[in-house]
Amino acid sequence: MTDWLSRVFRDLETAVSFAVIGAVIGVGQLLASSERITARIVIGRCISTAGIAMAAGSVLVFVPDLSPVGQFGIAAGLASLGTSGLERMFQRVIGGGAGRADQ
Repeated sequence: MTDWLSRVFRDLETAVSFAVIGAVIGVGQLLASSERITARIVIGRCISTAGIAMAAGSVLVFVPDLSPVGQFGIAAGLASLGTSGLERMFQRVIGGGAGRADQ
């Protein structure tokens, strides 16, 4: 039981670390852009990049012995590269912004 509990806490700690890394990257990208900063945009970017960074944890399926530094590097890379593609996809699905297919 103790081994199972320690494994759960370790996995939770890793997931939270991925989310924090992603959120920090999202805020950094927002601060570096010329976009008008609003609370809605800050929260949206934090959520989207945190989600993408957490999804990067799935790399452990392919490389189970990857060190935490490697995991965080992959998470940071995917979070920084993945947000623009995710935003364009949402714009097309929702129907707003420059990503619309009918423009």
